[in-house]
Amino acid sequence: RGIAPMRAAVLYAPGPPDAFVIEDIATPSPGPGEVLVRVQACGVSYRDVVERKGVYRRDVTFPLVIGLEISGEVAAVGPGVAHIKVGDRVCSKAFSSCGFCSLCRNGRESTCRARRPVRGGYAEFACLPEDAWVRTPDDMPFETSCTLGPAAGVAVNAVRDTCRVQVGETVLVLGAAGGVGLPAVQLAKLAGARVIAVTRTAEKAALLHEAGADEVVVAEPDAFAAPVRALTHEEGCDVVIDTVGSRVFAAGFDSLAVHGRYACVGQLFGEDVAINPARIFFKRAQILGVGSVSRSQLQVAIRLTANGGLKPRIARTLPLDDVAEAHRLVETAAALGRIVLLPGARS
Repeated sequence: RGIAPMRAAVLYAPGPPDAFVIEDIATPSPGPGEVLVRVQACGVSYRDVVERKGVYRRDVTFPLVIGLEISGEVAAVGPGVAHIKVGDRVCSKAFSSCGFCSLCRNGRESTCRARRPVRGGYAEFACLPEDAWVRTPDDMPFETSCTLGPAAGVAVNAVRDTCRVQVGETVLVLGAAGGVGLPAVQLAKLAGARVIAVTRTAEKAALLHEAGADEVVVAEPDAFAAPVRALTHEEGCDVVIDTVGSRVFAAGFDSLAVHGRYACVGQLFGEDVAINPARIFFKRAQILGVGSVSRSQLQVAIRLTANGGLKPRIARTLPLDDVAEAHRLVETAAALGRIVLLPGARS
């Protein structure tokens, strides 16, 4: 398979940021139902980081070209592709799904048993099933649209569909300056909520206020519950959107109000959490899992971005040769905004 070699950042085993090998590999040709996209931009997500480190192992085999936040222009389509044509601008979901099973037919496509993960954005071309791609407006920059699926789209899932945030509620966003956290802040504010954002660094406070946070708490992962409860007159928050996972769970649950909803969106580390079940039923709490992004949720994120309701922040764009630096920036949370690779650019 393949026409001419393409440049890609290949992982041969889990490792540090400089584990990537930049090399020429075969350019795939689209098979039945597949779409080949010339990658113009690929966001560097924290899922990329935990895949590269070996923490996230689901469907991971090596050698591997990672990268799930893809945008670009359709270069070719395989037999049976019905809704996308050459020249369309598209961005990716996090998974492709079958579209026919009972889960897909009932709006639960992200748990389709035949789902396949999106990868391959760290290359000049990516070939994926048609279901993985969603069209974007012609005037939307690729570095913006690449961030909308597994980031803003997941935030739509968390805020609108899973937590069903209501006007006047108080929403706490943990990891608020991250890829899902920042659009979650914007969406909760759009929904009419009071938004409290938690971050570890004071430098990100202005960014979070600009995104719509009413209050910003700067604290370590185990130290934000007391100031959050003080801000809510010891009542706690109606909704907690946790994009970090185990290291903030205890303080996050302490910050939850009676009858509150706790949304688990991300897990950046490998530890388990422990909680006495009595704490859950005494608080009448709901613990909710937010899984990925559906086509309709991504389309909402695209529309909101196009009309200015969502404002993705791009911190830096880097050529593929600088993939190690991109991973260092994301892993250390050093950037104010998203890091995006431009696979067609040269350093």
